[in-house]
Amino acid sequence: MSFRDLDIKIRYRSGIHDFPKDFLIPVLSKSKIYKRGTGYFSTSALVQLSIGLFNMAKKGGLIQLVCSPNLDAEDIKAIQLGYKTRDEVIEKAIVKGISDPVNYFEEERLNLIATLIAEGTLDIKIAFMEDENGFRLYHEKMAVFVDEYGNKISYAGSPNESQNGLEGNFESIYTFCSWKDASQIEAVCTAESDFDDMWDNRTTKLHVVDFPKIAVDKLMIYKKDRGIDWEVDNKQFRFDELLVKPPKFFKPDGVELHKYQELAVKKWIKNDYQGIFDMCTGSGKTYTALAATVEFSRRYNERIAVIIVCPYIHLVSQWEEDVVNWCRVPIIIAHSKASCDWKLEMRKAYKRFKRDNSPFVCITTNDTFSGDEMQNFITRFDKEKPVLIIVDEAHNFGSNQMISVMPWNIVNRIALSATINRYMDKSGTNKIVEFFGEKCVEYSLEQAIKDGKLVHYEYYPIPIALSEQELGKYRELSRKLKKYIVIQNGKMRISDAGKPVIYERTRLLAGAENKIPLLMELFEDYKNDNNILVYCGATGIEEEESGTTIRQIDLVTQKLQVEFGMSVKRFTAEENLKDRENIKKYFAQGQYQVITAIKCLDEGVNIPGIKTAFIMSSSRNPKEFVQRRGRLLRKSNNKNKAVIYDFITLPRELDDVIPSDFDEDRTIIIGEVARMLEFGRLADNPQNTDLLVNQIMESYDSYFDAENEIEKMEEYYGE
Repeated sequence: MSFRDLDIKIRYRSGIHDFPKDFLIPVLSKSKIYKRGTGYFSTSALVQLSIGLFNMAKKGGLIQLVCSPNLDAEDIKAIQLGYKTRDEVIEKAIVKGISDPVNYFEEERLNLIATLIAEGTLDIKIAFMEDENGFRLYHEKMAVFVDEYGNKISYAGSPNESQNGLEGNFESIYTFCSWKDASQIEAVCTAESDFDDMWDNRTTKLHVVDFPKIAVDKLMIYKKDRGIDWEVDNKQFRFDELLVKPPKFFKPDGVELHKYQELAVKKWIKNDYQGIFDMCTGSGKTYTALAATVEFSRRYNERIAVIIVCPYIHLVSQWEEDVVNWCRVPIIIAHSKASCDWKLEMRKAYKRFKRDNSPFVCITTNDTFSGDEMQNFITRFDKEKPVLIIVDEAHNFGSNQMISVMPWNIVNRIALSATINRYMDKSGTNKIVEFFGEKCVEYSLEQAIKDGKLVHYEYYPIPIALSEQELGKYRELSRKLKKYIVIQNGKMRISDAGKPVIYERTRLLAGAENKIPLLMELFEDYKNDNNILVYCGATGIEEEESGTTIRQIDLVTQKLQVEFGMSVKRFTAEENLKDRENIKKYFAQGQYQVITAIKCLDEGVNIPGIKTAFIMSSSRNPKEFVQRRGRLLRKSNNKNKAVIYDFITLPRELDDVIPSDFDEDRTIIIGEVARMLEFGRLADNPQNTDLLVNQIMESYDSYFDAENEIEKMEEYYGE
């Protein structure tokens, strides 16, 4: 058992925690090495130092203690004036600090201390400062604990190993753990390095000397020939009860599952721990999966391994934030930018799990999961072992890359997705269902809005026409696509070789030049507002003045800053995780009025504070734009309703349309109408959508079922 099995708090504070019982005893019971720098030496300090040491000493642990002699002003003056030697004064103070025990427990604790000193298990040194400014005392408080696996804990804070320090005074400490983030690892390493330098008398201005022999001799009178009563901690503090292990997997206080989440978990269990959680964005997919994990852990007495797979690195971070609140086991973060050597951590965890089912959680990305280094572990899991795989945004698991590494040897599975069906990929969808099993829950966005899990919204489709030049280019690309028509299973469709042409055509629609002037016109009413998202396309626009191409997102950012003086921040793949977190924080606080973004709504980024969204570029994939809408409707304290402006790209102005244009324009028209109808049907103002859809169909004199037409387009274009 290691430190990682303990629930180590960030802070321990009087009035909230009992420092010896909540921290010292559990940690020391698993320690192999204990290094402690404290204040004044005394018998009471040694008595308190012994709390938790019985179990450690029984296993042969090593304790190093650095403390200061408790000198009064007269003692220090005697040293400075030369009346007495420094060693003489220190020896006297140390011996004076040793007093007879007052009860059985103190007797036994001093017996332990004396025995440990005699056996060389406990070593004490005395520290003080002596320089040109005279003699002064060492009064630092620090500690480093090391377990048998090399895990380390350090703390900084005020408690002394004295009766007042541990029980009487109001004290606090802050802990750092070597298996957590980079800053904690650095803190632990720094603390241990500082202690080791001090122990070896390498610390500037500080002198460290051996514990006086006369004091050791006096302590030896408390050593009992009959040996040590190893049950002292248990007798005095009911030690066994203190070490009753809290559950390793648990539902956090304050978290209550909704009925549909509870039913999903029950059905998943009934389905032999396999299934799909088809739940809209914002409805609690993560918590449902973690609740299922808790139930799974109970079945196997918490001796389980959990592998969580996400499509993006920032989703790994979001999962980690939740997972740490649901379990007390090692959590391994595995991806290309991980702060630790995840391969080494995974190797250790895998070996411990293989040996005795020591539990752990690994959170990784699709790319890392499918790589050889991770697959080296995944493929070796025994089919009979209690391993659970949770896949977030599981529709991505139906790609050829992920199908090739589907871990069939892991039989316990959860798929999470708001859109489990893959767009234009029935084969990939079927493979997902084959691997994960049937749906355990289907919770729609419509139901989430009705139940108050997501906010209501107003939807305003904003028509914008292509320029004559853009329309000509679009038609040229459409004619080019005809070269890539193939027959598959008796149906015509575009081959993979034609996909780049489709992407170029999509970028053309996203970057239509009339969008930015219209956006600026709309922003006249919002220039003094905040919590605004402008969702841009991954495309470029040619500037009129310079003739150079600039990204749409950069031009939008620049114009909002210059023309309206707004505080605007980009949110793209170029910003690292820390920058993204800061952008979200300052956006929520109102310091940034606008976020301009690319793809963030597709990547599962959680920005619940968005009140107004301008969607300049939207996917032709219904599954994607449904997800995007869900992310815009997340609840937050600053909004009761969301407002969505959706730029509807039309081939030409509706006044210029003649019915015969429909055959050439149908690809654009059908895709845009389908999205409008989907967004509009749940909006608080569906009449705006109905009006524009009717205008479009009347202009083309063509009335069609958008859903059926989209299905045909999926099969044909694969857009």
